[in-house]
Formats: sequence, C-alpha cells, structure tokens
Amino acid sequence: MKILKSLSRKEFRGQFGTSDLCLAFLSEQKWGDGFICLKCKNVKFSKGKKAYNKRCSRCGYDESPTANTLFHKVKFVITDAFEMCYDIVTSKKGANSIWLAERHGLKKMTAWLFRRKVQEIMKSSEKNPLTKTVHVDEFVIGTSKKGEPERSKSDSKIRIVLAVEVRGHKPGRAYAKVIEDFSCKSLTLIFETHINLGAYIVTDKWSG
Repeated sequence: MKILKSLSRKEFRGQFGTSDLCLAFLSEQKWGDGFICLKCKNVKFSKGKKAYNKRCSRCGYDESPTANTLFHKVKFVITDAFEMCYDIVTSKKGANSIWLAERHGLKKMTAWLFRRKVQEIMKSSEKNPLTKTVHVDEFVIGTSKKGEPERSKSDSKIRIVLAVEVRGHKPGRAYAKVIEDFSCKSLTLIFETHINLGAYIVTDKWSG
C-alpha cells in the first residue's frame, strides 16, 4: 500500500493501467525471491495455463499471481481492484463503498466487501510506534443530551483518544482508539501500543 501513496493518479495509471501491468507487479512481489508451491512447498515450476501463472513441477498445482492475496477471486477486473485500492489509500475521506460502487460500476455490496478486505490489510502491525513529538487528545463524537455533561458516559456518544505524530510543522502518522471512558486505565492503552517510550508527549493536561 505504501507505493500507492507516493503516486499521482497519472503515475498510478501509467504503472497499473492494464491487467498485464497489474499481474506482472503481483508476480514480481510474490515470486521475486523465488517460487514456493502453496500446496507442496516445491521450488521448481513451469509455465501455467495463463500468463503469469506458475505450475508446480511436483504436484501440478497451477498458481495465479493473485492466489492467496487481496485480489484472490475478485469478481471484477483487476485494474478496477487496483484503482479501488488507490482510491481507499489516498482519499482523505476514506472512499466510502457507495462512492466506490458508482465510480467503478459495481454493486454496493461488492464494493463494500472489497473495501473491507483492503481495510483489514491496512490494519496496523503495531510494530512502528509514534516517535519524537506526539500530540494526544481525547474527545467525544455525538451530541450530549440536555443537562448531560460533555464527558459523561452515554449511549449517544462515542469516546475517542487520538495520537498524532508531528514532523516539523506538519502532522505525520496517527492512531485512534475507541475507549470506554476518559480514565487513566482507558487512555493508557494507546500509549502502550502506539507510542514509543522516548517520545515527547503533548496533551491538554486532562487528569486521566
């Protein structure tokens, strides 16, 4: 997904604008360091039934470059699948499934399912915590009922804690978590999971 963020749409279409380009890219990513059969772990192969497929010389398994990847059994053309990934990764508003369906001429459920697969792949590995200066703040999404304090617990509100890495004068990476309340116990998790111990933390001095 990192390569997509660095490309303009024109550059993206130049690199992934045809099925051949997409399959060649997947083939290189999958087998660039050598072929290993998914079925029997054999390392020798011959040409498969389709372009870019590889057939295991031991068990005969014919493997596509899309097998066991995000694009396995996708029910629409692979160029649209690649561009949907680009839309999801680069869109500041998250590219919702209705917009994706209309843009690529797909059923809403098809777009929703593929978008969900992409989001699963994009989940944090939690191996790269935020460093240097990190701003942390907690807030509420939703409207308080009449006479209800802003930070009080309510089914009509969602409590969020957000940590943003600052690089110079620009925001960098960020993590957000839904929390039960604004207590120290709830807020601690984002520090333990997503922030480096050596980071300089900036908060609004909320007691939690």
